[in-house]
Amino acid sequence: MSLYLCTELSATKWLVDQGLPWYQLAGRGPSGYPRYARVRFIPDPRFSGQKSIDFDFDSEIPPEKVQVGIALDILAHHTSTPDECYFCMWDGWSSTEVHDDVPKFRIPNRDYWLFRGTLADYADWNVSDPARWPYGDSPAPAFIWPADHAWCVTNDVDDHYATIGATEKAIDQIVNDTRIDAVVDNLEHDPPYWD
Repeated sequence: MSLYLCTELSATKWLVDQGLPWYQLAGRGPSGYPRYARVRFIPDPRFSGQKSIDFDFDSEIPPEKVQVGIALDILAHHTSTPDECYFCMWDGWSSTEVHDDVPKFRIPNRDYWLFRGTLADYADWNVSDPARWPYGDSPAPAFIWPADHAWCVTNDVDDHYATIGATEKAIDQIVNDTRIDAVVDNLEHDPPYWD
């Protein structure tokens, strides 16, 4: 495993410098990419006010980690730095085991620990082997990006999807991949939300 906790956070400056409202940055990611997609972990609601507890979700939907992993396999071909990537873990999970003295990347209402590794290291994220993942149970990373900022995956705790900003070609490949549920997204319009 080459994923390691960073104590130096300058790699997150580009996100902070976006100057976006916290809920937009945390939920939809950085602006400025040519195109965006949403990878849906559960389907969008069919109507406003629909409650997720009233809907029987298909058990055939691949898990969140699998869907993000498929998207990352595609995105690996759309960066010049797949061996230098960053992953942010939200500090709000009570099941995580990270020392309090490790510095955090902060935006209003969200704090994250920063990890650095290769894109291939995503396979070690949250595995049950403590030799490969010694940080307790941690759901998917909140942000993933390569050092060249060619794309960014944003996955907030409150949403039923991850947003990906990338080139048009990368987004086309993600949306057309039948192994995942992905749709083209527009940051100027709010996606549907479950109640």
